[in-house]
Amino acid sequence: MTASPVGVVVALLSEAKALGLRSPKPGLNTERGPELLIHVSGIGEAAARAAAEALADAGCAALLSFGTAGGLDPALAPGDVVCPSRVLFMDTHTVDIDLAWRARLAARCAEAELELVDGALLTTRQTLLNAGIKFLAHTQSKAVAVDQESSAVGDVANARGLPFLALRAIVDDAEATLPLAVIDGVDAYGRPKAAVMLSGLIKAPWQIGKLPGLARSFGAASGSLKAICRAVPDFAFQA
Repeated sequence: MTASPVGVVVALLSEAKALGLRSPKPGLNTERGPELLIHVSGIGEAAARAAAEALADAGCAALLSFGTAGGLDPALAPGDVVCPSRVLFMDTHTVDIDLAWRARLAARCAEAELELVDGALLTTRQTLLNAGIKFLAHTQSKAVAVDQESSAVGDVANARGLPFLALRAIVDDAEATLPLAVIDGVDAYGRPKAAVMLSGLIKAPWQIGKLPGLARSFGAASGSLKAICRAVPDFAFQA
């Protein structure tokens, strides 16, 4: 397989489409050619770690954790993009990111009038479903956003001596409550499990009212990620 300068880990198939993939599939995707090698890992720490190892083994010169996140800082809104200067795992250890790479990406985005939010990104093992849990996470960690994959990607990059960066667009803000029927009603790659989702909505029909807002928020996050990919298709990485 042709080596790629940047290996990109994304959890969801829908997130991979923001990178320009027309028909992404779980696992390695080479549609973007030699500049990017993309691995759709599925949700979670273990899956992201395995994807990052595969990308490093394939000869990637750097690793990027890419996709969506939940907001912890009340100032963040759906569509805001966090490029953290620190990544924390469960508030137990910090993963180093490449500050020079981040500065180049932020400068290129600024030229295109796209803003990147600084701060810490928290990685957890479970989705933070409501405002109360997010408030506690924000208070304890001081992180501005949360995901479930970035620290694992960063750990692999640090262990392999590779530059690491994370880029995450906010879907659910700090006040949002995520419908459990939606969380349970998709598989690890974000593909719907219709029967499970329908069952969850029948048991708790109040969740139906949350779906249009969630769709709009995901659309805002996806639009922001696509805008950055159009403006900076190489993510400003320099080998």
